[in-house]
Amino acid sequence: MNNQPKVSLLQISLLIITAIGLKNHVTVIPHLLGAAKRDSWVSVGIGLAIILCWCFLLSYIHRKTINQNIFHFVEQHTGKLFGRFFSIIVSLVFVLLAAVTLKEFISWTKVSYLPITPIFLCIILFTILCFLLAITNIQTIVILNTFVLTAVVVFGFFVAFANIQYKDHTLLKPILEHGFKPVISGTIYPLSGLIELIVLLFIQQKVHGKMTTKLFLINSVILAGLILGPLMGSLTEFGPYEAARQKYPAFEQWGLVSLGRFIEHLDFLSIYQWITGAFIRISFFLFLSAEPFTFKSNKKKITLLAGFSVFLIISNLIPMSDITFYSFIREFLMPFTFWFFLAISIFLGIIAAIANKKSRRSQYVQENKKETYNSK
Repeated sequence: MNNQPKVSLLQISLLIITAIGLKNHVTVIPHLLGAAKRDSWVSVGIGLAIILCWCFLLSYIHRKTINQNIFHFVEQHTGKLFGRFFSIIVSLVFVLLAAVTLKEFISWTKVSYLPITPIFLCIILFTILCFLLAITNIQTIVILNTFVLTAVVVFGFFVAFANIQYKDHTLLKPILEHGFKPVISGTIYPLSGLIELIVLLFIQQKVHGKMTTKLFLINSVILAGLILGPLMGSLTEFGPYEAARQKYPAFEQWGLVSLGRFIEHLDFLSIYQWITGAFIRISFFLFLSAEPFTFKSNKKKITLLAGFSVFLIISNLIPMSDITFYSFIREFLMPFTFWFFLAISIFLGIIAAIANKKSRRSQYVQENKKETYNSK
């Protein structure tokens, strides 16, 4: 498993835009609108400000770990038992995020364009595709992502500009109509999406070059833009109350798109965006779920990912109403994601600081010994 292929900073940034951007673009917005409505865009601004400060912690951890495998780093400085526990917990969280993304994607697919197709068939086929990509390597994933992301970006700008005629920006005001409480309660949702940027640390050993503070900051701004763009589009096109009632506000904007008098119903283009985004996100998080472990052979890695894929299938076949599922995301998963990754980042920061202090002390002792030896 040595001499694994590495990717560039640009490639990994594009992968982050697709994998985390899907959550920010699709999952975060309906819950954010439900909590803050007209002032939801203010919540995004507050969330971005918090994450920009947090990025300096990520940059510090990266500098002190010097492109090491972060899981090996934790095991080295906390002991084998705790290191393995840490690896298992993080791995399971990645699998959970992949399972939730698959559930949401299948739910939208069923409602939007495959109402008669058996759900189990969609789940099995799509999971197999994600599994086949996840068992490759990071280079394959980023190359595929670069190709599919191009069209996703083009279609995104297309729907934004095509609907300018329907946008009424006066609907964004008055600001803080109901005070700060809705804004603060809504901030947890963009934070939940933006904090997933921590995955950069978990694959830093596979990246060429040093990830600077500037890289973390730029990626944070882009991810926040992926929330803010469709969010403000929904507010200005449908109004805060109608947008808050919609299950998929980003998708509903495609229903307004038309080219002249004779070309409309272009919402099929959004199907490509959803499929590619879900495909890359689920595959990437499956890939990440195997990263905490060291495998002597690729066969063991494939076996583990096959087991996780079976879990994805089984968990998505369990009957659950849409109301229960979205309540689970809103009340548990999003707050949990934020607080979990925040705690992980603080923990890694503390370990990095302690390791750096020990390294300095060891270097100081060695220099003193050398000086003493030379004086003799």
